[in-house]
Amino acid sequence: MTYYTFVKPFFIKAVTHLHVGSGTSIEEEVDLPFQRDELNYPTIFASSLKGAIKSFLLKEYSNAREIIYKVLGYDENTDEASLGSFLDAVLFAIPARSIGVNGLDEAWVYVTTYELLRKVESLLESMNTLSATQFTSLLGAINDILQGSKNLIISDNAASVILNEDFYVELSNIQNEYIQSLLGDMLIENSTYNQSSQNSQSQVNRLVKPLIVLKDSIGREVINRSLIRVRRIKIKRSSKTVEEGGLWSEEYVPVNSLFFSSFLARGSKDTAYFADCILRKTRYLILGGKETIGKGIVELRWLND
Repeated sequence: MTYYTFVKPFFIKAVTHLHVGSGTSIEEEVDLPFQRDELNYPTIFASSLKGAIKSFLLKEYSNAREIIYKVLGYDENTDEASLGSFLDAVLFAIPARSIGVNGLDEAWVYVTTYELLRKVESLLESMNTLSATQFTSLLGAINDILQGSKNLIISDNAASVILNEDFYVELSNIQNEYIQSLLGDMLIENSTYNQSSQNSQSQVNRLVKPLIVLKDSIGREVINRSLIRVRRIKIKRSSKTVEEGGLWSEEYVPVNSLFFSSFLARGSKDTAYFADCILRKTRYLILGGKETIGKGIVELRWLND
């Protein structure tokens, strides 16, 4: 079934700390928490992602505003459905502080969980079903990982590690060349990952950081400890003292965190131009809040399978 003519999956890499907030909270341990999914993992909801990309493109491509509105929706006409949409961005991997026990010599490593990889797998399978494009390489690599049930480490022979100071984890080693090359490219500037360049760059773009796949029971806690919580205050300029009620906390995902999403659209001439000549040329944008204090810069890495 070909429902979507254009399917453009991509990774979102945090260049700076990233805060895509869910509003104020009285139940959470921070006042302004990051958005969370149904399992309490950090996520970026499609509405936030689409809004940020739309606002950025309208500023950068003022001569193509009509096409952008047709594909992403008119501000004043919310009853008319847009031609294009974005998926919720699933956390793919997040940096975690590491202390090597048996040979691992890294200040930080990438961490993910089986549940997060299953969510990415589900998105890829739906894209393969609803479009003529097949993303078999990434899907196959994730399927290989999901055959396991132990805590795994990709591309390193370490038998154990301490993550985020408090979590001792015993590891089983596996090799996965596709994931190694993909993550290696993510940490190299000016690199666009695609299947055609995988073989030629496999020796150059080797995985810079190992990827650890954790059981869900411990993985969620490790990821939660990877998030950054910052206390902020508002100062009275006249007295240089804290204003009453001017103390709050914010939550960020750290630099180099990776999320997975996709652009989906039905076919038209405008959609084709938008997808290939506007959207895929977009490299950096501002996502979430706290732009005035240097937060929210992300890089889009498009997946060509």
